[in-house]
Amino acid sequence: MNPTRSTPDRLAGGTRWAAPLVLLGLACGGGEGNQTPVTPGTPRVSPKELRGLEVSLARNDLRVGQVAGPALAYGRYDDGTTGIVEGAWTSSDPSVVEVGEDGTLTGVAVGRVTVSASFEEFGDSLELEVLEPNPRHERDQPDDRAGAQVHVVYAVPSDAEDGNLDRYGDIERSLEAIQHWLGAETGQRLRLDTAGGRLDVTFLRLPFTAAEGEERGAALAEDLEGAIRERFGTATDKTYAVYYAGRSGDLCGSASVEGRVAVAFVHPEGCSPRAVGGDRETPSTYETVMLHELLHVFGAVPECAPDRLETSAHVGTRVEDLMYAGPEWSGHDEVVIDAGRDDYFGHGRPDCLDTAASEFWEPAARVEARVPGAKPPRPVMPSADWPVRCGLLPRRAEADASETPSP
Repeated sequence: MNPTRSTPDRLAGGTRWAAPLVLLGLACGGGEGNQTPVTPGTPRVSPKELRGLEVSLARNDLRVGQVAGPALAYGRYDDGTTGIVEGAWTSSDPSVVEVGEDGTLTGVAVGRVTVSASFEEFGDSLELEVLEPNPRHERDQPDDRAGAQVHVVYAVPSDAEDGNLDRYGDIERSLEAIQHWLGAETGQRLRLDTAGGRLDVTFLRLPFTAAEGEERGAALAEDLEGAIRERFGTATDKTYAVYYAGRSGDLCGSASVEGRVAVAFVHPEGCSPRAVGGDRETPSTYETVMLHELLHVFGAVPECAPDRLETSAHVGTRVEDLMYAGPEWSGHDEVVIDAGRDDYFGHGRPDCLDTAASEFWEPAARVEARVPGAKPPRPVMPSADWPVRCGLLPRRAEADASETPSP
């Protein structure tokens, strides 16, 4: 069940399409029975008939204490269209999952339940599993393996609400979607830091407020680098992927290349209202942002790239490219990693940096064979979120050079 499908306007519960009145010309008496000709009326429009119901939710698991959704009920009509209907929701066990009138779900206790919706004579349901929240770690846990790794951090300003993106598995799901995308398109995936066989996510409550962080703008990436170093040090073989629960104007991400820190600014009013890790397999806005910033840390887009902009480490000619930073574009329908394979990933040129050779990749465990000509799964994101609004920090050498007065 795909919650990203295109749907008509929301329909009120129980409302049917109304047939317009048909007006006929009436005969007027007079003369020798002559009558005014009858004017044909507008053809009758038959109301759409509901033929079925389908319940949709992007996930099939919750954590105790987590609020998710709302789940959606789609009515299927005889003309092939669908529309969201206001169904009646029930949970087979409210002591495990509570479901609100609008389909909002709350995990109450560990267990499995069936969540159902009914509308008119139709109904549908989905199965949900409720799990315990992930344990929270405030230090980098002992690594499962040595070598280069991407370590994930969930950073929250001192006065910001803790959305539990680490404990509720949202960040874990976000990285799963990124890995799925990478494996299908490149045959590689990120070499993630794991502990005990699970993604190691460190929680970091920051020493500054959300307002103080926003005042820093793109330079907030440096503050996050400093906070990470102060809290648990920085390993020379690690890159840090930071999900920051705050905003930096309308930016979606930033990166400190020398500090090896990639940041996604997770804020509904700053970057996007899309959820982090909304789907395990299909990346959306924040997954696209995080991979964009990680590629900056890995060296994209090098000066030797043929399509590199003169003003920043982005490409400026292919609007569908993940590293594109030209004028805003709302007509693209896919996001591609190095669209021409000639700028920053997979070009294989010895005279130009190729991020595909980074030590932070590893072969994807399993790559499903695709039908010849079929495209790999790619991000689904609102056009308003494209291109990625990136506040990449210049390398310190470049910044120093720009501040040096001309002789």
